[in-house]
Amino acid sequence: MKKTILLLVGLLLVLTGCSIGTKWNNPIPNDDFLIVGHRGASAYEPENTIPAFELAKNLGADYIELDIHMTKDGELVIMHDKDVKRTTESKGKIKDHTLAELKELTADEKKGEKVAVSSQEEAYDIPMLREVLEEMEDDVRFVIELKDPEEYEGIEEKLVSMMKDYGLFANDENGYPKAVIHSFDEESLQKVHRLNKDIPLLQLISFDDGEEAVMSKEELNELLTYAIGVGVSYEALNAKFVSAMHQADIIVFAYTVDDREEAVKLQAMGVDGIHTNKPDLLTTTD
Repeated sequence: MKKTILLLVGLLLVLTGCSIGTKWNNPIPNDDFLIVGHRGASAYEPENTIPAFELAKNLGADYIELDIHMTKDGELVIMHDKDVKRTTESKGKIKDHTLAELKELTADEKKGEKVAVSSQEEAYDIPMLREVLEEMEDDVRFVIELKDPEEYEGIEEKLVSMMKDYGLFANDENGYPKAVIHSFDEESLQKVHRLNKDIPLLQLISFDDGEEAVMSKEELNELLTYAIGVGVSYEALNAKFVSAMHQADIIVFAYTVDDREEAVKLQAMGVDGIHTNKPDLLTTTD
């Protein structure tokens, strides 16, 4: 079965004309199909928690994706939504809470009845970005998403400063950037690029249901002024779009893929990697 899948992948790679094996002018090598643990291993542990990040690493994720916001007192914390309601026992916007207030909450949306973290083991508290960077091992790579940056004045400066403090501007021993920033907010990414042109940036793009991914020449030229790649909903991706991006040395990630067959199809299409809640998607058997 594995041989059949590999043969199918090889055939489709030829048919789609992907750029593997050609000269590649992009900070991220294109000789691997990268697995990005979406909010950690969020299919198995509460999303955007340290246990989810640690499990993603243990399951072989190439990058760990996390989302950042800023508290009322200026701390960078990790959570997907700008409101704490979905994933904690409280409610209200992150920007209206101090760090101390957030640390009293439990970041576990799967609880039937949520319990404050102060009354249990603190594994599932809301992590600070600084805590994650200090607790995770040096060989972990990160994809950091700027969520709702218009809500947080100065969040880009804080993030860039912290990345510098923790040595995240460098590449690892395998030539991969230790950290990448992505966002749906083009203005925020361009601001980061002005702050430090060496930070690899990915522009997240959404398309309507049933719409195929496409980019005009003008849009591509604009993208090339600040980003090294794009993240696109996997349903919208097609071989023509991927090939066009590769010809411009733009890397392509698909989000969010939890089905093995879809992942194999995307790899065959020439997509460079996927965001998945299941970092073991391609390494386990049902």
